[in-house]
Amino acid sequence: MSEFSYVGLMLVFAIIPSLILLYLLRDRIKLKNLAITLFILFIVGVIWDQTSVRLGIWSFSQDKILGNLLGIPIEEYLFIIFIPLLVITVYTLINKSSERQIQKL
Repeated sequence: MSEFSYVGLMLVFAIIPSLILLYLLRDRIKLKNLAITLFILFIVGVIWDQTSVRLGIWSFSQDKILGNLLGIPIEEYLFIIFIPLLVITVYTLINKSSERQIQKL
């Protein structure tokens, strides 16, 4: 994993958990709304990353990534998709649990 540590970390901490939660919560999440939300966040995230890299605010170790696509690492595109997905699914899970607690009262 040391050669491509960014993608390895993304798999363990974002992609796999997001997909598991998305599957478990598939009846609670409207896929159309999710897709629209992720698309908007993707556009904002790409612009943010492109700007930050070009201004020298941050950079990426070239020996730890799969490669670049339009100036930012391929893994960064995955990050822009899967971190918001993880946040949305965790929120949905917590909200679902909170609703059950309120109904018991």
